[in-house]
Amino acid sequence: MITVQIASIPERVESLKRTVESIYPQVDFVFVALNNYEDVPMFLRGDRKIATVCLDNKMTDASKFYNIEERKDYILTLDDDLVIGKTYAADMREAVDRYNCIVSLHGKVYKRPFKNFYAIERNYRCLSGFAEGGYVDVCGSGVMAWNSSFFKIKYEDFKSPNMADIWVSKLAHEQKVKMYVLAHTGQYLTHTRFANCICAEQTKKGHKEETELLKTFL
Repeated sequence: MITVQIASIPERVESLKRTVESIYPQVDFVFVALNNYEDVPMFLRGDRKIATVCLDNKMTDASKFYNIEERKDYILTLDDDLVIGKTYAADMREAVDRYNCIVSLHGKVYKRPFKNFYAIERNYRCLSGFAEGGYVDVCGSGVMAWNSSFFKIKYEDFKSPNMADIWVSKLAHEQKVKMYVLAHTGQYLTHTRFANCICAEQTKKGHKEETELLKTFL
């Protein structure tokens, strides 16, 4: 069983459609958290393979983990601004089995002793691609996969919005589950660029909240 979980906002409905169309043939079940949507888009209706929930946007990116504890076997979380290739789900499943840990296409390794969010030793960017992968301190939850047999997580584990990657990584550290980013080309993902995104908003704030949360496990 392979499940994919996605969160979206109304401004991205067309991008969401492309994301769902790209992942749909590769998985057994698609779950979409619709943040601030007034209604469920037509392309998500009437299919037993797709489930949705309408939420407010108070937990932003963490909404893709809604009801995550109900999923079994292989679980993928995917951002609504990405279109993936035809082998993506199979590639992620194979990598989960190979490394027996959480895998992602995006992540960071921080300098020690840890100082702040910006003190990065190595930054693996999913849209750039990189020739060699590696274990990371924080992994990107927008291109992530794991198996429910070795990593347990629930929606209530996220105590604040806009920091899903760090909350996931904190829980992984607490459960002693490693995180590995996978080498891939820059063409492996197709990205729809939006003017307003969570990272840009947090950068304006200086990533102070992220720094404090990172200090709890690094």
